[in-house]
Amino acid sequence: MKKFLTLAFICLISFSFVLTGCNLFPTNQAKYLSAPIVTFETADGEQITIDKEDLLTAFNSYGSQLVNSYGYSIQEAIDATIEVLINREVMLDAAKKSITFGNGDLNEIWDEAYDTLISNLSSYEEQVIDQWKLNIPSTLEEEEESTTEYTPYKNQAEIVLQDGKYVVKLLDTNTSVDQDVELYYEEGKEIESLIETVNNKINNSANKDVLTEAKRQYIEALKTSEEGQGLSTNNDEVFKREVERVYEVVTENKYVEIYSDQIRGDNDISNISVSQVLRKLTADMLSSYTKYTLSPSQFDTDILENRADVDYVINNNYFYVNHILLKYDDETTAYIEDLEKALNNGTITKKQYETALEAEADKIKAKNIQTGETTSYSPTDIYNQLTSEMTGVSDDKKTEIFKDYIYTYNEDTGNMNAEYCYVIGKDNSQMVESFTEVSRELWDNGNGEYGSIGYCISEHGVHIIFYAGPVTNAFSISNPDNFNLDTSNLEELSEIVNTIQNTYLNEFNNKTLFDKVYEELATDNYSIFETMNLDVLKKDIKNLTTHISNYQDLLG
Repeated sequence: MKKFLTLAFICLISFSFVLTGCNLFPTNQAKYLSAPIVTFETADGEQITIDKEDLLTAFNSYGSQLVNSYGYSIQEAIDATIEVLINREVMLDAAKKSITFGNGDLNEIWDEAYDTLISNLSSYEEQVIDQWKLNIPSTLEEEEESTTEYTPYKNQAEIVLQDGKYVVKLLDTNTSVDQDVELYYEEGKEIESLIETVNNKINNSANKDVLTEAKRQYIEALKTSEEGQGLSTNNDEVFKREVERVYEVVTENKYVEIYSDQIRGDNDISNISVSQVLRKLTADMLSSYTKYTLSPSQFDTDILENRADVDYVINNNYFYVNHILLKYDDETTAYIEDLEKALNNGTITKKQYETALEAEADKIKAKNIQTGETTSYSPTDIYNQLTSEMTGVSDDKKTEIFKDYIYTYNEDTGNMNAEYCYVIGKDNSQMVESFTEVSRELWDNGNGEYGSIGYCISEHGVHIIFYAGPVTNAFSISNPDNFNLDTSNLEELSEIVNTIQNTYLNEFNNKTLFDKVYEELATDNYSIFETMNLDVLKKDIKNLTTHISNYQDLLG
């Protein structure tokens, strides 16, 4: 639960609070929603108010999870939500005093505000399409992020030798690629340009009539949510207020995002030390060593189910494989399901089943997953091409060649951009039988050659399997009583640092053992740094008052 709370805090501290115009609350409740929940005064004398609408919105995103998933009472969850809201306001106040946006930041804010408005409008577009019973696709629906393209791990930090001492250096600390770029809009005209761009999107759309109606319904919902506030109901003015609100929230989030990054380190050096990294790795390895030495059967279960949770390998009976899966088409898949039923009820023999599978496998034509086009290549063509290209080249080159084929032809998204390759054991496996058998032949009881490939057929299609080496440890524990990677000996330390920064979790991606440990440590420690900083900031606020009577009705 600790990790959830940390991550939830990080998310909520920069939470967008961007709502669509949906009627989330009863009408004529302006006074109800504007009731102050918390008031305080900043060091500069600015009056800050967190109202009931802020609390309800944040509770829906954060507090409700504490109740539903972690057993908090409503009172405890509301208290936790209020605390996060106070922290956000305090941090936002500090951020505004210390941060000046560059043009790159302002463009990112504009982009995020525009995307939010389009996302909100999209929900109404889908509503109109349904109301009008149209058989047309949404023109605003966001494209899903591709899972088939290779995405290298984005390293957060690296260990460097600086002034004779190893330190953890933060990477990519700039908030924008280029702060000297031109603004998307005329200075001071960001709201007008957003409105104009949204309207142009509507007017130039093939679904113009649908989007025009969607915007009308969006505005009507906004009017409903504003009832009782005495605001203008002119459509243009209502929509302008929505654009201003969204832009303001996104801007505040940008302040918090940059400020949060700043307190993680000073002058690009992380607050997390090399010593902390090595102590954590030592502790994790010793914990796994003890656990699995006492319970080898648990080790077998864990390493096959989730390699990422195993920090020490207690035997040499496991190995990595990767593969390219070439699937049957839908019609063939249905036919094979019928074959399986026939096999299970004894209508056909195992030999007849396997012969039928082989016949269908020969009909498969590889699909280029990037273009969506079906090629003329059969599975054996792909296998023969790989065999030819990978013969006589280095292990690194074998990996690179096979990776290119994975992201061109593979139809199993489970191994794409994965933290680890698939793991198979000498005695146990979670893969299908034919896949397991061929993989073990490649492993050859620990004598297999890295990068050797095999071919098998299963009910899923054709698998071209790559042997990616044994599952091993970066460091061996011979005596747990004196195992400690955190050393003051510079020569030993250099070797250890080199090892953890060059031990890849998956040879087909670039995430290292150091990245894994640092990422976990940074997530756990972030709340500590944040809390320490907030404690300092909150000492300067005055007259902090919680108006319990204004949310008593929420307690039931």
